[in-house]
Amino acid sequence: MLKRSGEFTLTHPNDLEPLFHPRSVAVVGASNDITKFGGRTYLSLKARRYRGGLYAVNPGVTEVDGDRTYARVQDIPGEVDMAIVVVAAPHVVQTVADCAEKGVRAVQILTAGFRETGSEKGVLWEEQIARIARESGIRIVGPNCFGIYSPESALTVLPGPDFPKESGPVGLLAQSGGLTSFLVRRAMGLGIRFSKAVSYGNACDLNETDYLSYFGADDQTRMVGAYIEGVRDGKRLFEVTRSTSLRKPVFIWKGGLTALGSRAVASHTASLGGSRRIWEGFLRQTGVIPVVGIDEMIDLMVGFLHLPDFRGRRISVVSGGGAITVAACDELDPAGLSMPEFSSRTRETIRALLPASGNTVGNPLDTGPPVFLLPTVKPILEAVAASDRIDAVIVQHEVGSHSPDFVEAAAQVIPSVRKASSKPFLVTMPAPTTSSDAMDVEMVRRKYREWYLERGIPVFDTLHRAVRALGAVIRYNEFLARHQS
Repeated sequence: MLKRSGEFTLTHPNDLEPLFHPRSVAVVGASNDITKFGGRTYLSLKARRYRGGLYAVNPGVTEVDGDRTYARVQDIPGEVDMAIVVVAAPHVVQTVADCAEKGVRAVQILTAGFRETGSEKGVLWEEQIARIARESGIRIVGPNCFGIYSPESALTVLPGPDFPKESGPVGLLAQSGGLTSFLVRRAMGLGIRFSKAVSYGNACDLNETDYLSYFGADDQTRMVGAYIEGVRDGKRLFEVTRSTSLRKPVFIWKGGLTALGSRAVASHTASLGGSRRIWEGFLRQTGVIPVVGIDEMIDLMVGFLHLPDFRGRRISVVSGGGAITVAACDELDPAGLSMPEFSSRTRETIRALLPASGNTVGNPLDTGPPVFLLPTVKPILEAVAASDRIDAVIVQHEVGSHSPDFVEAAAQVIPSVRKASSKPFLVTMPAPTTSSDAMDVEMVRRKYREWYLERGIPVFDTLHRAVRALGAVIRYNEFLARHQS
């Protein structure tokens, strides 16, 4: 029997194996209609070639995509590890009871219409589901969720038939199904892959602490991102989060910390938003990295993926344009990063490589034109990276309309300098324009971005986002150093 939430802390990945690696799955409410969750869920699992036993349950049809259907879960021959429930809300309680009678080990309830509605019926139904879980030992994801995405087991119900089939190092848990789906898609083009992701909705049984504990013990997961609206057991979450943070970085976006936000989460998943002051204290004591928004979450994933152990604070920024270099000074200081002056020898080397005017030989380094040709700045980057006063280099690589092609020789410049110097490089690549007429330039920018990311060089849209992510990496590693020494 799976371990109950609240009895003790989940510590072993096997505790939730039926969710993330089920040997067999029943889709209750499966249909041939791709516009319905039942149809999309069943057909997505088939399209991804789920390797376990896959069963369609629907008393109203005889077959789904040519496969036999069963009227009830109890009619399925053999064992069922997990059931995905997509029937109407009034029928969910009986369906969960059927699953418990069958001996199903875990259930995902995608259906909405429970406690989040505030109705007496919805609250009662959810209480009945939770009671069945307690009495039978079956574990429940949801209701009112999108469920589990586990690439290794070809499981996806977010719904995301087009999600990557490769696994990665990022674990994701979120009460919002839409946010989970959107974040996975946004991460696809940035080389970010997930070990597992779970949208858990109302959390009538398994909650944020259970999933965080699982990810903390899961060797495949090297970092954890979370979007949390409400907290069921603050003390247990504190203990599990602090323990997990000492092993791997944890980023949490806490929804509902404002009056309006709290009202929104109450109607979304019937959760309580919480106090900002309490939450800020929680973050300080656990080592959790606070996040606000999808962009910041993704930036942290990129930063920790490519610079997981970085601790240096001495940064050089190389770009074109005086205003950009001024902005660099304003961005780095609040993040606790410094821009040391180059030695006279380094300045002389750089001065010999630049025109007599229209630039600034210093740190930050203004090469002149905002859009420069990378081969022309290669010796400058080599001189900067050779400085013993610099720990990492941020290069602003802008793609202009005069360079509408991806040039592999140019793209080799930053990776080759990084490799020769053994110092981390970060690249910022601002969007060239918001005009639809410049889509060819935008495609070139994306090609350069993918090139750098594939070679272990983190890329960010803006200097602000690069600095914010780098600062978070440094602070986390300093947190580890303080508590592991």
